[in-house]
Amino acid sequence: MFGKNKEVENRYVIAIKNINETVKAIRDGSMPLYYNRDIYIKLIDSAGESISSIKELDKFIKLNGKVKKEVYHFWEGLIAQGYALLNVQYKEKAPTLENLCNNDSIRFVTAS
Repeated sequence: MFGKNKEVENRYVIAIKNINETVKAIRDGSMPLYYNRDIYIKLIDSAGESISSIKELDKFIKLNGKVKKEVYHFWEGLIAQGYALLNVQYKEKAPTLENLCNNDSIRFVTAS
C-alpha cells in the first residue's frame, strides 16, 4: 500500500477496464499486447491501492495527494465506464508508461 509518507517517484495511477477479465487475459496470454506480457504482469503486480467504486474515490484522491476538484470528474467518469483505478510503480525507461498503457483496456491516468 502506498501512503503520503512514501516516496512519490515512479508512482502512477492507471486505469484498467473490466479489471478481473483483463488481468486474467494478460496472465494467460489471450489478450494481444503491444509489448512483452511480462512487463504488464510486473506493472499489475506492483499495484498498491486500487478502487472500482465511486464510494472509494474521495479516499483514493486524498491518498494520491491530488486536488479533488481537479481530478474527481475525470476519475469518476473512468469508474463509471467500468475502469478500476490502481496505484502502480513503474521504473523502466522504455517503453514509457504512457505508451505501455495506450489501449482500450489499460489507460495511463497520471503521475502520483
